[in-house]
Parts: sequence; structure tokens; C-alpha cells
Amino acid sequence: MNRIINTTQLQQKIGQVAKDVENNPYIVVNRGQARLVVLPYFDEGVEKIEEYFEDFSMRKNKKALQEVYKESLASGESDLRV
Repeated sequence: MNRIINTTQLQQKIGQVAKDVENNPYIVVNRGQARLVVLPYFDEGVEKIEEYFEDFSMRKNKKALQEVYKESLASGESDLRV
């Protein structure tokens, strides 16, 4: 089950959170907005973290990416042949 704490609680209880995160992921809120997730670390999970961050970056830059792809689509089919 997720635990929800605010940034002040995270600062005050970082040691407890570090121990408990093995059993419960944490969602950290700041001024009522969810800002970050604290998850346990394991070596094999690094790839999943990278995938998540790539998805996050794409979502964060969604409008800019839509513009780039819109321009690309409008330019028509490429004459490059492989």
C-alpha cells in the first residue's frame, strides 16, 4: 500500500522511510501536489527507472514533441530508400 507524506515529513523521517520503503512505496506531496515517488532500489530495476524517466520526459515535453511530429508529417514522405 502506498504511503503519502509531505516534504517536511520526509525530511524529518528519512531514516524511517528508507527502512520502510522495502514494504511500502511513498508518494511525497508538496503543497497538496504529488511531486515524487520513493521506491526501493535494486540493480535490475535500473532499466525500469530509465524507461519511466523517458516516459516522464516525453509527457513533460508533449506539446513540443507534438509540434515536431506535426511538422514532420506535414513535410510529406521522405525519398530516402534503404
